[in-house]
Amino acid sequence: MLKSSIPAAPELGVRATVTSPVLIASDGRTQSDAALAVGRLVAESPESMRLITVLKSAPQIPEAPLSLEPDLEAARRAQARRDVIEQSQRLWGEPVDVELLEGDPAAVVSRLAHKVGATMIVCGIGRHRVTDRVFGDETALRFIRMADVPVLAVADRLDHAPRRIIIAVDFSETSLRAARLALELAAPGASIHLAHVAPRNGAPYDWEASGTTYKEDAGNALHRVYGQLRIPDGMLVQEIMLQGDPATELLAFAASINADLIATGSHGRGFVGRMLIGSVATRIVRCSTCSVLTVPHSAVMTRVRTNGEAPSPQQFTEVSWASKLAEFTRRNSGRRGTLEIDDPDIDAQAQAFDFPLIGVDWDPHDRLVEIMLGDATKEGRHLTHSVAGVTSIAVMQDDRGHDLALRIAHGAGLTLFTFTIP
Repeated sequence: MLKSSIPAAPELGVRATVTSPVLIASDGRTQSDAALAVGRLVAESPESMRLITVLKSAPQIPEAPLSLEPDLEAARRAQARRDVIEQSQRLWGEPVDVELLEGDPAAVVSRLAHKVGATMIVCGIGRHRVTDRVFGDETALRFIRMADVPVLAVADRLDHAPRRIIIAVDFSETSLRAARLALELAAPGASIHLAHVAPRNGAPYDWEASGTTYKEDAGNALHRVYGQLRIPDGMLVQEIMLQGDPATELLAFAASINADLIATGSHGRGFVGRMLIGSVATRIVRCSTCSVLTVPHSAVMTRVRTNGEAPSPQQFTEVSWASKLAEFTRRNSGRRGTLEIDDPDIDAQAQAFDFPLIGVDWDPHDRLVEIMLGDATKEGRHLTHSVAGVTSIAVMQDDRGHDLALRIAHGAGLTLFTFTIP
């Protein structure tokens, strides 16, 4: 059991299980104490969590490879486990079993999370001075970059379910998932701030070609996000519009309200993921004095839950591709989304961001899928993307039957059109 001094657990909980556990990553040092405290609260039961520590490989000099004696290597392993067992005894009042892995901590734990279908990874946010970046002690940031499950990087001062939460909203499916997960982590009666950062210039924006300002349209979209969340009784939710650089404004707002948690979505791995991580999430993780929750794009594709259910993929047979894509077009014409291509030869690339869908068509003669995007006006943006070598087509849906994304496999690559919030 947790010590009685630890405050209340989350009101909803993340519904972790033995087969979908919370992975708590610790190095046995005090900078991981908060991860153990909050990780145990998030998991809710010992059976639905796994406490992990990773023994880094001994440093090697290329000109003179060093081979440790077997006894010394065994002693290193035993000490690493003992440090985390003693940490669990100190924080939880009882020792628990610790899984010892070896290798690069971020890579090893991320692979394990993928293999076991983990609900999330919980780790300490760590130190983020310049020297830490030089010497590679940014494990939390590397988890965020490498993992395909949500990552909760816990700040030292948090030993309870978060009570003041900022949810960064960019109207993507990842930010919606981050919002839902943040609510699952929140303490009873928590204050939730749905925050969107508008561009600095505030110029007119043509989401609906109505001549309204970006701020007006974004405000309406922010209110729709609120409507898509199931807010527990007693939680206070405020819609916040900020303006300027996203990371700067979110960090300043977090400091002004003494936030416990900033929750944000990202767009996954590869080129797209590196762009977002470099511009927003890296600064938030490095500069935040509070905990940070990130939800990658791949987690949305595999773990979006509205009633506790995973998204349902509808895979179509080739003979039905033309009719199924026609139905998909009728259901979703006009919805905005992001087109991404993930190919091993060229890495992942964003082809279009926040474009309305015109239609998707299968050409059996040339064996191509045509994805047509653009604004309704004659002067608007238009884009047609052709996908050759198609091997499978599937639509990802949530548990209410709403389309989340179109997934087209081709060779070793994948094309995704992921809808933003309607």
